Amino acid sequence: MDVLKYLEECAALVEPEIDRWLPRQIQPEVLTKAMRHLIEAGGKRLRPCLALTACEAVGGKREDAIETAAALELFHNFTLIHDDIMDHDEFRRNVKTVHVLWGEPIAIIAGDALFAKVFEAAAANASRLGMSREKTVELFNTLSRASFELCQGQALDMLFEKRNDVTEEEYMQMISGKTGALTEAATKAGALLGNASAAEIQALSRYGRLIGIAFQMQDDVLGILGKQEKFGKPIGSDIREGKKTLIIVKALDLAPGEERRVLLRAFGRSNATDEEIREAIAVLKRVGAVDYVAERARKMVAEAKMELKILPDSRAKEALLGIADFVVEREF
Repeated sequence: MDVLKYLEECAALVEPEIDRWLPRQIQPEVLTKAMRHLIEAGGKRLRPCLALTACEAVGGKREDAIETAAALELFHNFTLIHDDIMDHDEFRRNVKTVHVLWGEPIAIIAGDALFAKVFEAAAANASRLGMSREKTVELFNTLSRASFELCQGQALDMLFEKRNDVTEEEYMQMISGKTGALTEAATKAGALLGNASAAEIQALSRYGRLIGIAFQMQDDVLGILGKQEKFGKPIGSDIREGKKTLIIVKALDLAPGEERRVLLRAFGRSNATDEEIREAIAVLKRVGAVDYVAERARKMVAEAKMELKILPDSRAKEALLGIADFVVEREF
């Protein structure tokens, strides 16, 4: 299966629904522009696609999950806006970030407004399907728990910036919340909307969590080895920002004295020169930290694919298997 083409197919389904919940006529106009900015800049629409595909994989129709799929993209973009503010990032998806264009107060409000729309869209989905009270509550709990976990993960990520002793276990806890929680919410919500069995919901939840964590690990690898025009933000920016990715955590553990000094000379310094960043990246490669993270991500994807054995064979199951591979094979 051509996964990129499949993602485009899902995106074509969900784009009109995103527009329905995020019309261009929202007032004031600056709020509309700020809310829509990153959505219009592109993105893979991975989380909506996971929800639609999980729904179909358990016997539902993709359209059964369309409002919630759109809600998940709004949710994701809300987190990106706030994340960019906290990280002082100037670019996302090769465009200027929301806070750079409109200032932090408008960016915060735009993120909050996107988050409010998440639950409005999910409520409409449950109402349209005539979901039972119990399943509606579980749908809302799924989104709410993901939101709280994401906040926990983001808080840990920020606290890690002040430490050079972050462990691999701590990193995994952080990234499970910051990235894995929302991809789990996508697959679990899709399964709920497709009327899945308890065992199918559990399996798809675990699948979503695992590929979300692997996705972030691959993002960290691309932040070192990728090409800026594809990746959407400067290569090596995690080093300048002092982000404790697993690559950095592992390198600080493995690097001998001089290599460690070279890495720390650039790490967390916004004014580090391009040459210092290049030298730091060379250290990450030489000590094997980049290869270690790439391999760990591949193992997590293999675990995720094992969870899908419970599902009957179908095009949707094939797509979920393909998406899992795509997570660690992509170059952007």
